[in-house]
Amino acid sequence: MKIALIASGYHPIPPISSSILTLIQGYKDFLEKEGHQIDIFNHQDVHLVIDEINSSNYDFVHLHNGGFVLDFSLALQQKFCFTSHAGHLLKQHQWDDSFRQEFQYYLNTPGIIALSPASKQLFLDAGYGGYLSTQVNGINTTKINYQKQGNGRAICLGWIQPRKQQRLLAEIVDGNLAIDFVGPLDDLSFKEGLTTKYLGVWSSEEVFQHLTDYSCLILISDGEVAPLVVMEAMAAGLSVVVSISASANLHTQDFIRVVPDDILTDTSSENKKNVCELIKETINKNKLLRPEINAYAIEHFDFNRITKNYIRNVDNFINFWGTNSIQ
Repeated sequence: MKIALIASGYHPIPPISSSILTLIQGYKDFLEKEGHQIDIFNHQDVHLVIDEINSSNYDFVHLHNGGFVLDFSLALQQKFCFTSHAGHLLKQHQWDDSFRQEFQYYLNTPGIIALSPASKQLFLDAGYGGYLSTQVNGINTTKINYQKQGNGRAICLGWIQPRKQQRLLAEIVDGNLAIDFVGPLDDLSFKEGLTTKYLGVWSSEEVFQHLTDYSCLILISDGEVAPLVVMEAMAAGLSVVVSISASANLHTQDFIRVVPDDILTDTSSENKKNVCELIKETINKNKLLRPEINAYAIEHFDFNRITKNYIRNVDNFINFWGTNSIQ
């Protein structure tokens, strides 16, 4: 099978990385082990990408860039599937006029592969009538270092920006709880404190190597779809404290604590205490749960498990449009 995977044309300068490119590369690696041919397109010129795909003979085209949807619908000579990675996809009150228009283009695509049941429901509620299915994001757990004991500290890993609310988290816990913050700094209001430290940007290799040093990952964001970092953290043995927005495809477990998206906006002393106690409790329980956490991540999110469903999606999409199934 010959598959084209299309990203956004973003070429991060190391050590900054792109989660979408990491995901797409993971699919390429694992699908090629199964004998498929996978080409990744990561150009900013949508017309160049369309011309290259039109001049080839792909069995399946999977677009991961919302900004290309309209042009693909107008100019691509074959049907394609689209996956949205927009962090605010499920937060319709946050949509600006530009994204509202872009979302309408999504509804005219031949196929959508949603990243969670909630995302799928959003498209159903909007009246989408094409091929629609779900596919959880995946990780290569063999790349992630796993140690049986953490350091009793929490880490907040990812772009530091208002949507992810790291500034609010740091202000609430400072002086009561030690948290290390890692990632590109995109919120000038974020400040270090007595116990909240900014460690800069880690490369993907550093993330895979050093995540396991910690006991807990915190991602209390006001907008996510299906963040890879949560899966990576669990593969490394960490418990997680996540907002509802960051909890896609997770199950009820002792090592997964889900809190409201807006919990950090309450600056009362009682809420600050509750947040700190929740994180401390999660850290304290981690040392007994790490093997179980690692096994959970492998079972539910490793590429070895999820790519089988991906191939089913490809076949089902082709059957949906009346074409012969591909082998």
